[in-house]
Amino acid sequence: MATPTILYEKPLFPLVVFLVLLIAATLSVFAILFKQSDIETDLLQRTRQALSEAGLPADGIRFQGRDGILSGAVVDENVATQLENTIRQVYGVRNVENRVEIAQTAAIDAASIPQTPPPAAGLYIPSKKHPVEQIDLSAIQFDYARAELEADSMSILENISTELQKSPQMKIEVSAHTDDSGTALGKMAVTQARAEAIRTYLLSKGIHPEQVKAQGYGSVRPVADNSTDEGRQQNRRIEITVLEE
Repeated sequence: MATPTILYEKPLFPLVVFLVLLIAATLSVFAILFKQSDIETDLLQRTRQALSEAGLPADGIRFQGRDGILSGAVVDENVATQLENTIRQVYGVRNVENRVEIAQTAAIDAASIPQTPPPAAGLYIPSKKHPVEQIDLSAIQFDYARAELEADSMSILENISTELQKSPQMKIEVSAHTDDSGTALGKMAVTQARAEAIRTYLLSKGIHPEQVKAQGYGSVRPVADNSTDEGRQQNRRIEITVLEE
């Protein structure tokens, strides 16, 4: 008499656990990748602010995750060390790869900064020919040595975005200016960061990158006398200039 064959079914519980763990791991990877760009943007913004406050150039840093990559050229090795040390002190930065080169050609950075014109040369007169240039930007203000946009700035930037959407062929320059306080490189760095913050906001509203140029001028284009508090306040400003229609 033949012995009947007994079939044993494998339990499903281990398979279900494996699938749950696999799905959880996949979701975690996607969450990390999605958040990585936000982390890099936050670190980049705060690092540029720290460099600007220290009077150091802020355009040679980029991030891969929490690791900073410092590049460019400086004329003094001490500056390269200060750059690296300042970046390492920013909260959230894990490591800094210093690729800065020491070269005499780096001296052109400071030499190329135009000097503030003497009183005899007169003050800078912004262009006010086009409607977008005539938008009142006085409410766009920044904290000292910082480049974060405040809530009061958003409605004004919405108006600029609307004008650019009406004229997709128009190209503008967003320029940031400050008073004569601080070092030349520090003023150039912080105004460049502010102009780029505005450009980034406009691009987030769907404006084409080619329509907006960001430029920081430091204190080389005063519209008022820096010897008074009122004059310094007027010189700390944002301007819009139409480059091409």
